[in-house]
Amino acid sequence: MTDRPKLTYFKAGPPVWSARDIPGWGEDGRLRAFYLYFLHPNIGIDLVEEKRALARDRAYAARLRTSLEHLLEQQPASLGTWHAITNHDMHFYSEGELYGFLLDLHAYFFDTRPTPPDDPDPDRPAPPEHWSYWRRFTR
Repeated sequence: MTDRPKLTYFKAGPPVWSARDIPGWGEDGRLRAFYLYFLHPNIGIDLVEEKRALARDRAYAARLRTSLEHLLEQQPASLGTWHAITNHDMHFYSEGELYGFLLDLHAYFFDTRPTPPDDPDPDRPAPPEHWSYWRRFTR
């Protein structure tokens, strides 16, 4: 009889993503505050002023750029994960819409986009019923 590995029916699932996976999250409180509040309906961050601050603080600008590029390249978080991180409804109806906003934000901060992206309109119509993923957050 040969020594064969024991078979199991349990498969390891993909690792659970958390905000701690964003480069710089653990080391930089300002970076954490940006992601927690950049679209918060009651707090919000003035993106024009944030761009001015990035010009004054090159180290922070580099950390924010690295983190945004990581998020855009990996697209690791679902809407539910972002909701859990920020504890508020960011009014995105799909991950594509969220990452499109982050792409526009990157273009505004670090490329040639002349104006900041507009926040999603909270009063726009909800997606149709067949968007069952979104319906979990609107009940």
